[in-house]
This record gives sequence, C-alpha cells and structure tokens, in this order.
Amino acid sequence: MEENNLYGLAYNCPTLQRKSDCPFKEVDHLSFKEKIKWVERLSKEEKEAILEHHKVCSSNR
Repeated sequence: MEENNLYGLAYNCPTLQRKSDCPFKEVDHLSFKEKIKWVERLSKEEKEAILEHHKVCSSNR
C-alpha cells in the first residue's frame, strides 16, 4: 500500500539525507506521529506525486 511507503519515507530518507527538493523536507522538523498525520491529509494525487518524486530521486542517486 502506498501509505506504508510514504510512512517509511516520512520517517527518514533511504539515503539518510534529503535533497533540497524533497517533499518531506518541509516536515522534517515534525515528530513521526505528526508526519503520519501529514501524510494522511494528503490527497491521492499528492501521494502519487511524492512517490513519483522519490522514484526519480532514487534512480538519480
């Protein structure tokens, strides 16, 4: 499920350092619980866009 992927990405970047254009950069200061709430408030389109961004970012690293 895409939420599970988003929760993992919200917890931390797989490369341990977010790039400046990472969608999660703006919520890095939040607790993990707050990040989960943030993810839950995203629209389906926003979630898909974040996952696509992650896919492109991962392939470029």
